Amino acid sequence: MDINQVRFGSYSIGNSSIGARKSEAKAKQEAPVEAKSEGVKNEVSADELFSAMNIAGLQNKAQINISRTEVNPMDYLSEDRIKDIEAMMGKFESGVNQVADMIEAEFPSVFSQQDKLALAANVYAAE
Repeated sequence: MDINQVRFGSYSIGNSSIGARKSEAKAKQEAPVEAKSEGVKNEVSADELFSAMNIAGLQNKAQINISRTEVNPMDYLSEDRIKDIEAMMGKFESGVNQVADMIEAEFPSVFSQQDKLALAANVYAAE
């Protein structure tokens, strides 16, 4: 085994004479069959192909209309349910802040505030 070769089960990465022999044999077996068409030859440059793909992408771009209208929870929920949700979110924010404080205590100045809160939210939600 070569020093630059890494093996994972039956897969190997790096310099392997065994893998090279197998790939050569496989390449010989799987020689591409060329379709013979008479008359028209399709020769397209890479630049033309990429510009056509860009145009197709622009034509197929989804149009998203973002409207900034406020949602009134009173239209959809009762007052009791709104109070329950507010209390639940208060508990969640409190728990996330506690976990964020523990993260800051263990790893001072390692994470940005946004990253620290995202990690704390994931940890708290998993509990």
